[in-house]
Amino acid sequence: MKQNGSMYVAAVLIALVAYFVYQWWFNPNRMVKARLGDIAAAVSIPPNEAELARVGRIAQLRKLVTADVHVTLGTHGADLQSRDAVIGAAAGFTAPPGGWNVDFVNADVAVSGDGTARAFVTAEVTSRDVQTGSQTQDSREVTFSFVKQDGAWLVREAEVKDLPKTP
Repeated sequence: MKQNGSMYVAAVLIALVAYFVYQWWFNPNRMVKARLGDIAAAVSIPPNEAELARVGRIAQLRKLVTADVHVTLGTHGADLQSRDAVIGAAAGFTAPPGGWNVDFVNADVAVSGDGTARAFVTAEVTSRDVQTGSQTQDSREVTFSFVKQDGAWLVREAEVKDLPKTP
């Protein structure tokens, strides 16, 4: 009887370990959320960024999006139709003094069985006001469409929503 109890405990322990390994390593929701963190790091601009670091940060974008990515920045903003256009826009962007930090918060990720996923996030951009030196924050809703290619989750579409009109 004592040996059977030990076998049950061992089986439950193995099942728990397998579950947590799956959740930590193989869970597609976690992988997409990790990819969102990579994107936020690539579009965040540190203060006094060296030119070589800037080139390296922008080059990271190439690994995060598909070749035919489509990025829409609001209703009246840029409409970028390829990876090269996205990288060109990022390279041509001049950082505000003091840089900025992008965080994706309130991420709601939905993974489909066909190797696609959608993520609805709030992008919080934190920077410094040039005149006062105080910290400023801007938030926008962003919708990402991901596709899994060669084992990696890549952005196929991104749409940054306009701020809601104030009455």
